[in-house]
Amino acid sequence: MQAGRDVRIIHKQNAYPWPRAGSAVLIVGTAVAGGLALLYGGPLAPAVRAWGVPLAVMACVAVALLRSRGKRVFLVTSAFRQKYWVAGLLQHLHGVLDRNGLDLVFKTPEHDYDAAAQAHNLRRLVRSRREYVGGIVLATEVPRMQSELVEFCSEVRVPVVFTDIEPFDEARYPSNAAFVGYLSTDLGALAGHWLADHFTQHRVRRPRVLIVASLEHSDRQRCCVEVLRARVNGISIVLEDSCAFQRSRAYDVVRTHVRGLDVRHGRLDAVFCTNDEMALGAVDALHAIDSPATRNTVIIGVDGVPEVRALIDSSTSPLRATVVQDSNRLAESAMHMMTRMRRGRVASKRTILRPEVHQAPSEIAMNSRKRNKLATRTGIMQTEKPPGVQIGPQLEHRCNETTD
Repeated sequence: MQAGRDVRIIHKQNAYPWPRAGSAVLIVGTAVAGGLALLYGGPLAPAVRAWGVPLAVMACVAVALLRSRGKRVFLVTSAFRQKYWVAGLLQHLHGVLDRNGLDLVFKTPEHDYDAAAQAHNLRRLVRSRREYVGGIVLATEVPRMQSELVEFCSEVRVPVVFTDIEPFDEARYPSNAAFVGYLSTDLGALAGHWLADHFTQHRVRRPRVLIVASLEHSDRQRCCVEVLRARVNGISIVLEDSCAFQRSRAYDVVRTHVRGLDVRHGRLDAVFCTNDEMALGAVDALHAIDSPATRNTVIIGVDGVPEVRALIDSSTSPLRATVVQDSNRLAESAMHMMTRMRRGRVASKRTILRPEVHQAPSEIAMNSRKRNKLATRTGIMQTEKPPGVQIGPQLEHRCNETTD
């Protein structure tokens, strides 16, 4: 993969012709019968002696296959193409499972966010449920899929950890299901707070903001808007939610918006993209346009993929921050929850992880100066944060939680 290029990742899952339980039992039975013939003799004894060693080998293979069942964990995603955060989660989850002696089976729809294809994948897992000890699901179209998800949990009979989108109210979770992850409401609200602080620190009056979003995870843009309207006077917000988390669509939307601003002699102070791929598309668009409207534009994304964090650290683009969903921490937390449920221990139905902001060095320096001024006035020294990271605050403005 080359940084900055759109890459199509094609995942192929090979189906190996392992014998099913019935076949394995037949092999074992044949081996046992051969053993008895060898011991007690009979008309078949000469033939059985000739086949004794092969039958014994087949019996050992059958027993090994039977013992290997139930050592898998499934991961069902809602999308994969150009979803580098999902690819990172897949990689970290594979590492966590491998350390625990478990194999990972990955299922993703042919077309991103296809509810019918995801339902098909879930039904196939139910048919082979004895092969699994648990699984993780990133659901799509939750209102449409909710009954399917309830039925799946009931029929699969192993622990199911949902992440990315919370599919149920806390009281409606099936007994073998739980949620571990970041809330879209928290991600959007934290982005809104970062933008509000940025406008205050840079003394931007009546800021103009473009939000580039998707219909999926709509709480991200909704909560960002709520925070900005609550904290920033005279703010103007334009929402474009047709980009479907795609870099190319974000590029087109930002270019079209800036051209309109040029005609009206307007300005663009900030772009909030609800995932990092779209944030990279916004960067591409601003680099391609020489416009006075975007001279001081900043961009903030969501996810915290490595390419975006590196670009932010370089301070060579308008991309100044991203709200981080730590995929490694998520994989570890999901595995911990699944293990507790497998062992029949008390497990919380909702484990909410706290997001952070990874921001450019210039933003860190300005925040540091602000903290030092506050400390001088109040006589209270504040704890320094790790470089590049702003811990998610105890949000003074929280969005009402809804299901995406």
